[in-house]
Amino acid sequence: MTSLPTTRALARRTPEALGIPTAALAALADRLQDEGLDPHALLIARHGEVAFETAWAPYRLERPALVYSASKTYTALAVGFLADEGRLGLDDSAGALLGVPNPHEITVRHLLTMNTGHSAEQIERVGDDPRMLLAIDPAHAPGSHFAYNSPATHALSAIVTAVTGEALTAYLRPRLLDPLGIGERWMSSRGGIEHGASGYHLTVDDLARTGVMLGAGGVFAGAQVAPAGYVEEMSRAWSVTAAFDGPPAGPSEVNDWALGYGYQVWRGCHGFRLDGAAGQFALVLPEHDLVMAYQGATLDTQATLRAFWAFVAAVETADAAGEAAATVAAAADAVRPRDSWDARDRLTIMAEAPFDAAGPTLTDAAAGWTLTLPGVGALPVGAGWHEIVCEKQAEPAAGAPEGAAPRDPACFSNAGADRLALATRGEQRPDGSVLVHVVDTTSPHRAIVHRDADGRIAAGWHIPPLGGGWEALRVPASVIRIETRASALLLDMDGTLVGSHAVVERLWTQWSLDHGVDPARTLAVIHGRQGQDSMALLLPERPHEVNLAENAELLAAETAQTEGVVAIAGAAGLLAALARDGVPYALVTSATTELATARMRAAGLPMPPVVIAAADVSRSKPDPEGFLAGAAALGVDAARCIVVEDSANGIAAGLAAGMRVIGVGPHAAEAGPTWTVADARGIHLTRDADGGACVTLD
Repeated sequence: MTSLPTTRALARRTPEALGIPTAALAALADRLQDEGLDPHALLIARHGEVAFETAWAPYRLERPALVYSASKTYTALAVGFLADEGRLGLDDSAGALLGVPNPHEITVRHLLTMNTGHSAEQIERVGDDPRMLLAIDPAHAPGSHFAYNSPATHALSAIVTAVTGEALTAYLRPRLLDPLGIGERWMSSRGGIEHGASGYHLTVDDLARTGVMLGAGGVFAGAQVAPAGYVEEMSRAWSVTAAFDGPPAGPSEVNDWALGYGYQVWRGCHGFRLDGAAGQFALVLPEHDLVMAYQGATLDTQATLRAFWAFVAAVETADAAGEAAATVAAAADAVRPRDSWDARDRLTIMAEAPFDAAGPTLTDAAAGWTLTLPGVGALPVGAGWHEIVCEKQAEPAAGAPEGAAPRDPACFSNAGADRLALATRGEQRPDGSVLVHVVDTTSPHRAIVHRDADGRIAAGWHIPPLGGGWEALRVPASVIRIETRASALLLDMDGTLVGSHAVVERLWTQWSLDHGVDPARTLAVIHGRQGQDSMALLLPERPHEVNLAENAELLAAETAQTEGVVAIAGAAGLLAALARDGVPYALVTSATTELATARMRAAGLPMPPVVIAAADVSRSKPDPEGFLAGAAALGVDAARCIVVEDSANGIAAGLAAGMRVIGVGPHAAEAGPTWTVADARGIHLTRDADGGACVTLD
């Protein structure tokens, strides 16, 4: 396993303890959604600690997503490390470092500040070869004219590789990414060189830690990570951007893209920022010791910043008053779950490509619809978010479609990028039409499909990807992994660690037949629930003492019948990792202690040191009592626990306890857990510095 980004997590505190009104945080989150800016994830930190974080389903705080040009700042920091190591100077010739002609004497600093002298029109001709940027005659003297210039950043990435012999990310790992706790991150390559200008997939936590470091003059967790002098230099307005044709500002409003450009960062109305297409930001405000990390998808990025500046004004007001007032109502509003689907009527098709008349099909299915997208495949769609990982399909034998532009693999490489992490959701509208959203959860992009009452389909992108369609959004498995932290794990047994369905369903089927109950109805309610409670649902008129007596008989039979009980794939490895690393964990089961012991023994699994069984609770799952008891027994705050469950009742219980839930097995997703895995083999653990666990999910 590679190092996890969460091993250097920022501390969490209440907003008011950091001088931030909770109501202002809720107002910011609501405004971003209500204005149709399609927010995905948001994190606010002050004084180096997190005050607030939220994500809009189906996006997740823990999943890295494409941040486009916010990647440029990391390339600039690599140059700063090289300068600090004495391996180059900022006024060195870019051509000399690359070993190519440089007739216009373009320097490293010219590349950093996008002052190569080229016009926007010239830059469009450059392509992916850094040598072309140096060779094309600039319209202005280098150093005298700003033009936003991704090829300049790509040239910087090429310089890093030329000087070090390493790819950009490999060079940054020990110097920046690992010290910040970001760890392994993926960036596609162009012409054999990591793009540098775009391509990093980061979480808002990654962006926030970077911003905290930059705002502190290169210091993070008490150590000088980046060179202090260079960090101070890079945030200056080296380039005049007043004439830059950026996002439009409102009447009497200062355009945030007209306030200057540093070393691959933008100056703004407040502080400076990492800035990526469609609204990927890390806003660094040293004057307030405030960092705001954000991912979203809109063409009106000035409106996004406008919402942030209104929030900053609220913080300034609280600072002037000397306190940030807290209310219970505001706190509850701030932490409530958020869903991008709630703003679906504000999200429209902005671009039809790459969809065409022969493109998607949408057909009715038993539980919703099946959407078939060319180049992606058939996707199930239902009334809730459904997450799907699509493997890359084999290329057609005939090659590229007729008329398609040839793609030079030497210029664009997604080596190892073979997956799409998608989420689908749909609804039937009152007029008989059907609306479907397909969200790429590792990028800012979503596709929208609308089928009218007559069956006609309109489809396209809300915000189209830069550089192509679905193919450009493919990522390797490392990006799709979920990486998070927990102070303890609470494990269900049946269906999660132990496969006992054959025994359970055989006995309960016989019970159903004996009592004139449809076995299918029985099997739909029993899993994760204590037997007497299941009986009470199935035979509501029957005295509870009868249920208790019959359940005791069933439990005795289940305890005696262990033939066919086996360990779920990966269960032994998960328990071994928990024991090896000393991570607190408990078994929380609706079975009796005797039954749990018998089944764990039959499956060849060790009993956990802490067990919450049927006799330890007064209410069974889906009530949260068992999981809350497990957290209490371990001495761990419930919010810091992760539940591992397979059944709908168990998943509901974990969520009701205020815990995050890993759903295990093919049917877990239907119950709405926080994450899903096929089986326990998809759960990986390492111990963190606080005695808890860094959890990685495949």
